Amino acid sequence: MSATCAMRATRRHRTFSVLSQICKTNLVFTPTTMMNFDLTHLIFAAGLAAGVTLDLLLLRTLIAPPFRIWPTPEPGSWQSLTFWGLFRGAWLATFVTAALDWNSTPLLDWTRFIPGLPLGLIGLGITICGYFNLGLGNTYCGSDGLVTGGLYRFSRNPQYTASIVGLIGLSIGANSVLTIVLASVMIGANVLMAMVEESWLTQLYGASYRDYCRQTARFLDVQGLLALAERRKPSRQTS
Repeated sequence: MSATCAMRATRRHRTFSVLSQICKTNLVFTPTTMMNFDLTHLIFAAGLAAGVTLDLLLLRTLIAPPFRIWPTPEPGSWQSLTFWGLFRGAWLATFVTAALDWNSTPLLDWTRFIPGLPLGLIGLGITICGYFNLGLGNTYCGSDGLVTGGLYRFSRNPQYTASIVGLIGLSIGANSVLTIVLASVMIGANVLMAMVEESWLTQLYGASYRDYCRQTARFLDVQGLLALAERRKPSRQTS
């Protein structure tokens, strides 16, 4: 009987030791840990507030004209200051949160970089090329002419499409729930921006833009890309 009691006491002692170690590891925060925790979540909260506000304003632009937050009427207007502040702030918060909260969630292992890195780089590269293709004036709500060549042969919105691809890559690579949340909000913003531009572009370019819409997909012309790839295949010579 005494041996049984001793074994039970030993087991209890081991259980309490394990629980104590878990508590020390997970519940005792050093000042540095607390500072990192607060900073990460503060930036995340600010980015989420900016992104959600931007999405709501874009949604109102889409469903309740003549209100318009994008495309902005003119530089220096309250719409321009509000839009660019929210847009750039949410993007910055997404990248900073990804860096601070990097690999914080045990969702994926190192193999996440196999899809994540190419998607991120492709998204970044196409977005930059899109700026040159569209021109600085048109990028910032100018009316420098309807662009239908280059990347715009395969998408009416190659920059938005590439940004969405890049955000997906960033979410996979960061392995962070906070980054996934912010990236999802910004994907919503890119989709809404593409949609609210269409009525504005129709007013600017009329029938030319409507014809372009009939010929080109809003985000990605998969059939056009496949046809281009097929044409570029080396022809087989028959003997």
